[in-house]
Amino acid sequence: MTVAGLPLLVAIACALVVYVGTTVQASLGIGLGMLSSPVLALADTDFIPVAIIISVIPLSSTVAWSEREHVDRRGAALLLIGRIPGVVIAVLLVASFSDTALGLMVSGSVIAAVVVSAVGRKFVAGPATLLVAGGASGFMATTTGVGGPPVALTYQHDTPETMRSTISTFFAVGALMSLVGLVLAGEVSRRSLELTAVLIPSVVLGIVTAARVKHRLNADLVRPAILALCLLSATALLIRTLA
Repeated sequence: MTVAGLPLLVAIACALVVYVGTTVQASLGIGLGMLSSPVLALADTDFIPVAIIISVIPLSSTVAWSEREHVDRRGAALLLIGRIPGVVIAVLLVASFSDTALGLMVSGSVIAAVVVSAVGRKFVAGPATLLVAGGASGFMATTTGVGGPPVALTYQHDTPETMRSTISTFFAVGALMSLVGLVLAGEVSRRSLELTAVLIPSVVLGIVTAARVKHRLNADLVRPAILALCLLSATALLIRTLA
């Protein structure tokens, strides 16, 4: 039995990892792309980046609206301005990426993000930093589906509410920008939409779950565990890509 051309167990595994990633991102502000993209790329590279980008839109919109009073509006605006050139460059290049190049980019992006996150370097969220983070996030998200790390690193020392709401506002609008660019570039195929449909129920369930558990999660315990899972899945993707 297959689902959207995937073996049933593979489809279930993909849906499960997206559910976990959605729950974590709706609770902490980041997690869906870093955790899910390597696993989805292992299953089928057609998941990347369209399925992740579309999945981010309802997730981020829900979180941004529910916590809108905590949004750093100036910071979100600067991030979105910076995202524009990142998306444009990504759209011009993405059609030329082979499956091997895509696998290397996804795994490399996640591994680099894990290392930098583990180091815990503090970035000051000034205008220049926000513009650069927005651009880097736009490029990474539009090519690999992993757009969270540059922005999360910028806001990692703010309050959880500010980090979660601001990043979600940026993702909600930014994912639409990336999706429009990919549509114009002819990179949104029927196959990618079929694979997206496999993930959407998990996104909805993850949003509901996060609303119930986000105030109970201990970020100091969850964050290292998520980083370890991200590193494991990214390493597995890297090994398979290089094999």
